[in-house]
Amino acid sequence: MMPPRDLALVMLVVLAWGTNFTAMKLALDELPPLLFVGLRFAILVPFMVFFPRPASWKAIIAVGVLINAGQFGFLFSAMAADVTAGLASLILQSQAPLTIVLAAIVYGERVSAIQIAGIALACLGLAGFGVAGGGNVTALGLVLVLCGALSWACGNLVFRRLPGVDFPALFIWASLVPPLPMLALSMAFEGPAPVQTIAAMGLAGWGSVIYVAIISTIIGYSIWGALLSRHQAALVTPFALLIPVVGIATAWLVLGEEVSPFEAASGAVILAGIALAVLGPRWARRGSQG
Repeated sequence: MMPPRDLALVMLVVLAWGTNFTAMKLALDELPPLLFVGLRFAILVPFMVFFPRPASWKAIIAVGVLINAGQFGFLFSAMAADVTAGLASLILQSQAPLTIVLAAIVYGERVSAIQIAGIALACLGLAGFGVAGGGNVTALGLVLVLCGALSWACGNLVFRRLPGVDFPALFIWASLVPPLPMLALSMAFEGPAPVQTIAAMGLAGWGSVIYVAIISTIIGYSIWGALLSRHQAALVTPFALLIPVVGIATAWLVLGEEVSPFEAASGAVILAGIALAVLGPRWARRGSQG
């Protein structure tokens, strides 16, 4: 059982990461997605001086490509036009069952029957969004967010090779990877004047970018890493299931986004499937011990 102080800290991280999607959407009102990715991580590069290099260059580059560039490149591209902030926060959590599948393929990890059932249930919920079409997520948006989730899941396989790594330091060092490639891609596909675009940003745009960079990455991962160092992962990580709840609620309050009953039902099925895939083995062990 967590003490009240740590419970408050884990809820603070959930709040920071859940509201992060609304901040992303606000920033995307002023920045094209690829330029946003580059700028977000360029802001973090100077913080490297406060953190020793946490892993090998191979690992840092892998995280930079898969998580920082891949995940957010696909996610921001989807959120720019094809998916609302609230649903993006939900669909992105499909990284959890994707990680389980990839770990089974790459590392030969065993997948239990209850995890298979959870993955199937999550896929059923995702299919609901595909069948509905339009609304708060287009087919293209769904594919792009799933590509972001797949990139995150591939990054999780890298994390499994880095037990005890300093996550804030790793993400900050991996911030070296996206800025220049994303700037080049932005100039090629989003327009040749990124400097003018950045110079034209208002306070809301800059505030959103700084919130996404500082609150989400440095503060969020610092607290999350500290909690994981004090408690078992099985006690901390289930709280991540609350992130899309906060994400959808914040997008409704701030952006006026609404979720249709069918989308709400599909989202509930996805969350149930993720919970079953992630927490199911733990529940099964408790049942057998009882």
